[in-house]
Amino acid sequence: MMKRDRLWKTGALLALGLVATGCGTAAAPSGGQTQTAGASRAAASSQPVTITFWYGVGTTLSQDIQQMVQAFNQTHPGIKVVATYQGSYSGGGEEQQKLLAAIKAGDPPTIAQIEVHAMPVFAASGQLLDLTSLMQSSSVDKPSNFLPGILVSTQYQGRYYAVPFNRSVPVLYYNKTLFAKAHIASPPATWAQLAADAKKLTQGSGSNKIYGFEPLVDWWPWEYAVESGGGSILSPDLKRATFDEPPALSILETEQSLVKQGYAKVETGPNYWDLMTQDFISGKVAMDIDSIGSAGKVTKGVGNQFQWGTALLPRGKSLAVPPGGGDLAIFKDATPAQQKAAWTFIQWWTAPKQSVQWSTETGYLPVQKADLNDPTYQAYLQKHPQYRTAIEELRYEHPSPESPAYLAVLQPVQQALQGIFDEGKPVAATMQQAAQAADQNLG
Repeated sequence: MMKRDRLWKTGALLALGLVATGCGTAAAPSGGQTQTAGASRAAASSQPVTITFWYGVGTTLSQDIQQMVQAFNQTHPGIKVVATYQGSYSGGGEEQQKLLAAIKAGDPPTIAQIEVHAMPVFAASGQLLDLTSLMQSSSVDKPSNFLPGILVSTQYQGRYYAVPFNRSVPVLYYNKTLFAKAHIASPPATWAQLAADAKKLTQGSGSNKIYGFEPLVDWWPWEYAVESGGGSILSPDLKRATFDEPPALSILETEQSLVKQGYAKVETGPNYWDLMTQDFISGKVAMDIDSIGSAGKVTKGVGNQFQWGTALLPRGKSLAVPPGGGDLAIFKDATPAQQKAAWTFIQWWTAPKQSVQWSTETGYLPVQKADLNDPTYQAYLQKHPQYRTAIEELRYEHPSPESPAYLAVLQPVQQALQGIFDEGKPVAATMQQAAQAADQNLG
């Protein structure tokens, strides 16, 4: 397969006249043969430029992608996008592993969905096309056209290597009906308020108990906890873990205290995230921190059982929101014609018409400032006001560390979080051990 793709790429270069050879013209004995060669070249150049697009979101999201790709192909006869689902795009997921293997084999796709925390891994490999000049000269994807904060994950060492694709942020979900019963007028703006509210909201016992709060035992909201608490994840030179220092632990300690006191619950096991979302839907918890991407599932699951809303994440010393989701990148291995076609496709996808369609169909964030003025999106926000929170949070979005080793750092962090919340291990000592393990990956 790899050899055939390589030969096809060479053939495409020849057909486009980008490789200087004498085939068909160097020793043409007659005008007839020259005309035949010219006709062959004309026929070849009239074939659409084929580009491959690997992505890592399945089920209905995959169907949405396929439908939009089909619409692009129908309106751009000179380009054929072949989009394929490659397994989960998450950090270390199947799509990512396939991409790394394809890079090693010298045969990556033209375009790929890159998980926001994995961008340094791929940008540092030198295999991504630098999009900085293309973006700066684009009428569609000029950096100033994007919503504030949305581009933080697309950069590496000051250069742009991707554009936003399926983007999300964590937000606070809260049960308005339970808040009203507890005589709490508004969602908590700080962690001190959240802790106080969680105690007021907790009621009942046994299987009928309603908990005030449920932490998500995951490294994504942990990023927010560290930086909003006033700490940092890595040292400025990216060579040392600093997430075990006291400011980085303050929010974690508050969360664990609520769990130990019985005001918060946690879910464990491989389906911990889905179980947490379901706990909120079923009214077992009054507040949780979840992705805005779960809002569609919550809307459908809650129905008319109770009123609910979303709010900005509670502040610690500040508010630092981590990016979530994925971006689109082009690989340098593509031919110039494929790179041009890929950039045409990406600009089409991120233009307001398609960006709004993708956002309203999936619940992912809009990416362009112009999206917010689109009548379709304005109507969507009227019907789904919970999404306003995510847009407002973008102004507080903070980039994750630009270390190619960052995904390896997160592995001991996730294990530490499970120890802290699932087993009740001490926060400071457990995070100190995780930092020591992380330092080995950073050395």
